[in-house]
Amino acid sequence: MDRPVGIETDKEVVIIGDIHGCLIEFQEMVSKIHSRYGEDTIIVSVGDTVDRGDYNVETLEYCFELQKTGRFIEIQSNHNLKLYRWFKGRKVNISSGMKKTIDQIIQIPQKKQEELKEKYIRYYESLPLYLIINGSVVVAHAGIKDEMIGKVNRKIKDFVIFGETTGRYTEKGFPERLDWTKNRKVDKYSPIIVYGHVVFEKPYINNKAYGIDTGCVLGNMLTAYNPFRDEFLFVKAKKQYFSFD
Repeated sequence: MDRPVGIETDKEVVIIGDIHGCLIEFQEMVSKIHSRYGEDTIIVSVGDTVDRGDYNVETLEYCFELQKTGRFIEIQSNHNLKLYRWFKGRKVNISSGMKKTIDQIIQIPQKKQEELKEKYIRYYESLPLYLIINGSVVVAHAGIKDEMIGKVNRKIKDFVIFGETTGRYTEKGFPERLDWTKNRKVDKYSPIIVYGHVVFEKPYINNKAYGIDTGCVLGNMLTAYNPFRDEFLFVKAKKQYFSFD
């Protein structure tokens, strides 16, 4: 659904950073969350659950199962959008990270492929563009500016899924990103914004914005954040699954 979703809850809420097919660490994090906060904790994924890692199909299936509990919400993201477009038969540029996902998909029996395709299309079309929790926390894959919150248009969708760039590219061929948190003006009423997309060695906190993609798939760690308790949880990566070199 290309719109934001707002929820009101008195349950614990924990937001998990980019997973990228790191199923073992993902499952360990979910267990850690349940152990610390209880089984009825609402778990939110910032997206990018696929590509680059070793267990992309299994991670998708795990997300489907979690969603059925009613206590798991994933938001839209660039890698998952690309997979959705591929399943819909649209032309996409298949990067080395996405190739790992597609290679895994085409190795399963044809009937299972079709079932996965149908399930994933339904699943992705159910995901909110971004999530507003209790009016005080916003989860958006690549971030969101305050004037965008509660709204939706093409420009906002591009920002929250792909982030803000300079139009230039790095030496490795990736878009040069702008730090949208740098000039954010905040006060006591400003919402906490939690996002992924940009990889940091440790959580990046700036002007009530929390970047929690800590490169699990690159061999660092998976990070989760409870915004109402201001607590982090970490799971060390079992190995380096992917490299940009």
